[in-house]
Amino acid sequence: MSKQSSQDFEGIADGVVQLRFSNEDNTVNDINAAEFAEVLQGLVEFTSQLAKAGSFGDGMAPVVRVRPPVEGSFIVDAIVTSYGIDPVATVGTIMGVTGGIGQSINVAVKRLRGDVVTDIDYLNNGNVKLNWRDGTVSEVPEPAWKQLNAMKSSTRKALRKIMAPLSDDVAHLEVRDGALDESSDEVLQSEPEVVMSRSDYYTAAAEVDDESIETEVLEAEAQLRSIDFRPGEKWRVQTPLGNRLATIEDEDFLLRLDRGMALHKNDIFTVLINETRTTKNGRTTKEWSITQVTFKRRGDDDGYSDNASEESSSEAA
Repeated sequence: MSKQSSQDFEGIADGVVQLRFSNEDNTVNDINAAEFAEVLQGLVEFTSQLAKAGSFGDGMAPVVRVRPPVEGSFIVDAIVTSYGIDPVATVGTIMGVTGGIGQSINVAVKRLRGDVVTDIDYLNNGNVKLNWRDGTVSEVPEPAWKQLNAMKSSTRKALRKIMAPLSDDVAHLEVRDGALDESSDEVLQSEPEVVMSRSDYYTAAAEVDDESIETEVLEAEAQLRSIDFRPGEKWRVQTPLGNRLATIEDEDFLLRLDRGMALHKNDIFTVLINETRTTKNGRTTKEWSITQVTFKRRGDDDGYSDNASEESSSEAA
């Protein structure tokens, strides 16, 4: 292998991801050594998966090292050293330049919890901006989102290892991103990317079949059929993408209906659909939730044809 010159590493900066294990009274000064080993192993596996997905650009996978914790606490500062990244790659797509492991763990935990993405923006810098139903926003490289969105069993396993001390010794795990030139105390002053609890650990540790889950936000014209105003009940939504039962989660739209807004049989709306695709043991199922409903126009008398509706219903089954 030819020796790399200093210019091959131009523009590359190492990052720090900090893991802080704590209880309500901040008395955690030691944790189980075997579980701590799992934490480091899980962090290495999680980072390796992101690297294979392309989150760090081209070149070798980053090396994860650990610097000493501060006495009287239990803080893990993992230094992510990025070697051999393509220096001409867009800075936004190279996770090693700006840290970002903590933000990726945040996205992975949200997916683990079943949080819903209501909107996705593909940015010019190669990142993906994710708007979540709870009002929070995340930004990660597009390869990282593709990897985390699938929520493969390997990702769950890596998360479980990272959270291993939550099984008994600690109550919370705070994760922060930082820069290499920041001390542990300086990184600690920033808001955590995510705070995990024992319930997150138990979710990650639960035995599951060979399963992957992906979500995608779709926009389509739609007609609302089989309307059911009971809370939590599904409506049949007819679109060019298919004819499927869906929950309506647009509170403003439901409020307008409650205040007397009329619905006609062939009214056409523009809807945002949060489609969740679950593949379990080789079989894929889809679920829809409608996060936004906007009136577009009055439809023709015949609307979509009955044949089209039957065909879409058959495809959606």
